[in-house]
Order: sequence, then C-alpha cells, then structure tokens
Amino acid sequence: MQKFLLGLLFVSCSSMCLHLHAAELKQAEVINGDSATDYLFSWSTVPHNETVNIEWSYDPSFVPGTGTHIAKTNQSQAHWKAKDGKKRRYFAITTESGDTEKVAVRLLPLEGGRNFRDLGGYKTSDGRTVKWGHVFRSGTMHSLTSSDYSYLSDVGIRTICDFRDQRERDDEPTNWQAGDLDYKVFADPKERDSSENPMFATLLDPESSPEDVKLSMAAGYSDIALREKEGYTAMFKELVNGNVPLAFNCAAGKDRAGTAAALILTALGVPEQTVVHDYQLSDDYVDFTSEFLNPEKREKALAAEDHPYAFLYKLPPEKVAPLLSSDPIFIETSFADLKEKYGSVLNFIKQELNVSDEDIEKMRNALLI
Repeated sequence: MQKFLLGLLFVSCSSMCLHLHAAELKQAEVINGDSATDYLFSWSTVPHNETVNIEWSYDPSFVPGTGTHIAKTNQSQAHWKAKDGKKRRYFAITTESGDTEKVAVRLLPLEGGRNFRDLGGYKTSDGRTVKWGHVFRSGTMHSLTSSDYSYLSDVGIRTICDFRDQRERDDEPTNWQAGDLDYKVFADPKERDSSENPMFATLLDPESSPEDVKLSMAAGYSDIALREKEGYTAMFKELVNGNVPLAFNCAAGKDRAGTAAALILTALGVPEQTVVHDYQLSDDYVDFTSEFLNPEKREKALAAEDHPYAFLYKLPPEKVAPLLSSDPIFIETSFADLKEKYGSVLNFIKQELNVSDEDIEKMRNALLI
C-alpha cells in the first residue's frame, strides 16, 4: 500500500510538474524599429520568464522549427536587425514546451503606402487564428514607390478589390507593379454624390459642433455596409474562391476599407472587441489630418472645378476632424444598427452579401489555423 501511494504521488507530481512547465505565450507581437529592417519583439509567458525561440521565414505558412533562427532567450523582448534589406517576413515565437505564436509586422513598412496592413494574427472565438499574409487592407495605392513594389512582390498579392468610385480612381490611379494579378476587381465604377449624405448637412450647419458631427457620422455609418454591397459581395466571392493573397482598398483606408475589414473578421469568427480594435488602429497608423488637410491638398482641391471634397477645406479644421478619425463609436454604431435590422452582423453578411454557411466554413478553413 505504501509503495502504491508513493507511486501514485510520484505519477501525480510528474503530471503536475509537466503541466506547470508547459509554458503559454501571451501578447506576442513584433513591430518595426527605427527602420524597415529593424524588428522589436515582445511577449509574455506563463509561467514567467520561460525560454523562447524566435525564427523567421518568407513563407507565412512555415512550420515552426523549419525557419531561420534569430534568438533564444528567457527575456520578454528581443531586437533583431535583418541584413538582407526590406523584405516581408513572418516570425514564430515558441516556448521550450512547444506553444507557438506566429507574428508579423501589421503595418507594412511602405514609403508611399497609406494604412496598408495585414489582417492576420487575430484570435477567433473558437481558438483559431487568422493566417498572416493572406488578406490585406489599404488606402490608396497611388503613391507606392518602386521600393514598395519590390517589397510587395514578396507578398504575392493576386487579387485587388478597389472600393473607390471612378472619379477617385482617375484622380489617384493604381499602377500595380508587383507581379501579374490573376484577378482584379474594381467593384463599383459609379461616382457618388457626397452631398446626399445626411452627415454633411450637420457638417455644414454653422450651429453644429464637432461632437454633433461625430454623432451624425456614427448614426449613418451603417450606410457604408449597405451602400458598398456590390463591392463587398465581389470581395467575399474572391475570398470564398480562394483568390488570395487579396488586398482591398478605398481612398483613406479607414471607412469603406475599415468596414470591409470588420465584416471579414466577423465572418471569420473574430470577437467584436477585436474587430473594433482593428478598426481604430487606423488612428494609430495614419495622421489623416496631415494627409488630407495639408496645404498642397487644399490648393489642389480648391483649384479643381469638380473636386468632391473642396468644401471641406473651407470649414473649421475642428469640425472636419471627426470625419478623419476612426473613432470606435463609428463601427460600434454600425454593428448595432446591423444587428437591430438583421439580428446579427453575420446575418447581414449572409443575406445581403450572398455568403452562405458553406461559404463561411470554406473561408474559415482556408484563412484560419
């Protein structure tokens, strides 16, 4: 009996010790440092200060253990400088017990990019993760440089969904130079009359405040999802058909593209809190006030006879500021409106964007790990 109890105690202790030693990674991420070739890694482990291995590959689907080794450390951060120039890299941070997180720089380090970023790395409600290197969101691509296109050639984008109208495309055309595209989707060539948006009535009201403008914009934000149905339907069709890597864009990369990103992440099962986080990241990545209200833009807009936003440059900057933000209230209100009308955002995607349950399952199997 004594031997049995000792044996049981030994087995139980061994199991417990093994369980405690199985370190779990938390909050693993990588960002660019002072340049596009500097990488700053940070993470935490449970238990604390477990040793991790960091490796990289050009292939977002690489198997941990097959990449190029960078570091092995029990610290909670690391710095690494690449020696072969600006390239799109994907990293794996792995504990000694085998828990792994794939990470990549979310905002692509492009000289002429606007809000061009990867939708990978987000956790879904069922414990899976959105694959890196498969779906990208962006603003206008008009100013991409030859260096940017060299970088994007490694990404291998094969499908572009452009949500801008024809006038916007004519003003800032995309001249893609990162390899042939198998598919190119220009979703809606029609020109839109911005003056029809009720929010602009609030904006032009001399008695309205910046807060009034923000609330008016939030109230009408679900109109984006409905107005862009044709483009969003085309985008989901490409995703269902596996035409990835795919990039979608509008002009600023925050409203039409922001709503598109929110719908894709929702369809993949990413929790709403995370969807809102991705939406508001645009404010962290882009100074839209500087981008859109700079003197050069102002002069060009006021000189053009038919510039759709010339009137904005005649308004007080503080009243225009809400239009240039990615306040969480915008996407939260949009989702609340869609839920009220359709029961859920996922139901809106199914009913209005022609995405079936089978399509959703197909996308999840292809875009999640």
